[in-house]
Amino acid sequence: MKRHIRSISMILAFLVGGLFHKHLSPLGAWLPVSVALMLSITFTGIEVSRLKPQRMHLWVLLGIQLIGMGFWGITRLAGFPVLAESLFFCGIAPVAIAAPVIVNLLKGDVEFTTTALVLSQIVFALVTPLLMPLVVQVEGFCYSELALEVALQLGTVLGIPALVAIILRVLYPPCKVWPSRLKDVSLGIWIMNLTIIAGVGTQRVLEMDICWWDMLPMVLGSLVVCVTGFVSGYKLGGRGLKRECSQCMGQKNTILTLYIASQWYVHPLAYIGPAFYVFFHNIANALQIALANREKSRL
Repeated sequence: MKRHIRSISMILAFLVGGLFHKHLSPLGAWLPVSVALMLSITFTGIEVSRLKPQRMHLWVLLGIQLIGMGFWGITRLAGFPVLAESLFFCGIAPVAIAAPVIVNLLKGDVEFTTTALVLSQIVFALVTPLLMPLVVQVEGFCYSELALEVALQLGTVLGIPALVAIILRVLYPPCKVWPSRLKDVSLGIWIMNLTIIAGVGTQRVLEMDICWWDMLPMVLGSLVVCVTGFVSGYKLGGRGLKRECSQCMGQKNTILTLYIASQWYVHPLAYIGPAFYVFFHNIANALQIALANREKSRL
């Protein structure tokens, strides 16, 4: 029963966030703090010596780029330029900051996922500014500004938890078992984050005052990109890394691409795809946890 509650609670978080968006949206400023707390717990169990790039990381990074540019090219050639740009922002996004937390809940390789997370952020910072002038009509685009934005996010949301974890492992070595013992705590923090994210996203979408019919292609398109990422990663990872690769290619840091869309692209519809992607990839996370628990109960 407890395992089912975990999965259902992730979905309920979005319903609660959507219903009480006015009250929850101001709490968005606390999301970096709570995410850093989750990562600090997860990172205490990571062996630094295992944080090494592998050949599979190269395929994952290439897959992310192909999905982003592929969907952009297909929809652009089909004559839907706004939809193309919206899907580009969905597909090109790097691995989500919380991906190692979800992989830990799935009892996967956290070190592989963390390495992919860092590498994908670096690739995003270097490659995306080169693609932006081709993909969207941007005036006054600054390469260094976008690269600095990604670097700051890496330094704060990833760097601080990593430093805290290192200090804890030195001062209190038994903390290495915290990720397994505090899984429910990490999940509880993540559910709280999902509720706030849903509230913030709902509030922003409502403020745009856009017709739902105009939003529908962006919503359905982001769903297709999300499914493509998870399924492609699952197939790519094979038996050994199917969950890790699926998570890396499906769970995206669309918060970063939402920032880019709001700063450098004037059409509000480009924001819709990444905004709804957050909902879809977390629904996928809930399903993954449910399936993993089902497999465990059979053993």
